[in-house]
Amino acid sequence: MEDRYSKFKKLNWLLEDSFEAERIYYNASEDVQEVNLKRFFNHETVNRNRFSQEISEQLVQAGVEPKKMWIQKGNLDRDWREEKKALTKSRPLKLLNKCTKKDKENLKLYKEILEEKKLPEEVLRILKKQRQVINKSLEQAEKFNSCEISLQKDSEPKVRKLKAM
Repeated sequence: MEDRYSKFKKLNWLLEDSFEAERIYYNASEDVQEVNLKRFFNHETVNRNRFSQEISEQLVQAGVEPKKMWIQKGNLDRDWREEKKALTKSRPLKLLNKCTKKDKENLKLYKEILEEKKLPEEVLRILKKQRQVINKSLEQAEKFNSCEISLQKDSEPKVRKLKAM
């Protein structure tokens, strides 16, 4: 019984880190003003949420209680000065770097778990797929950093003027 919990301890750590990555991406998507980057952050938020659910499901199937920490999305601990700073001084690349930093930390844990091969094959297969998705998102984030993908809005919305009859 204790062996099962020790086997899945690192997977529980990964679950916590996945929740944390989801929160970071969500907060970044709330703060950023650039459309392309907002879409990217929202997409990655959904991916990290899916990862957390898949990991939780595997833990439950193994009979291990998942450490589902209550993740507070949003920035409730901000005061008005921080809100004003986030709205007026948009630093999209700083937000992007914060997200990629967390992903790189998580990749180290993925690598460690996959190299140990203590978990069932199905769990390892899921973790490999998740790791591939994270690597692809890091590649896309690098395109934003290198300005290969523009941070500017593609086009301004067109406003039609109605004529009086």
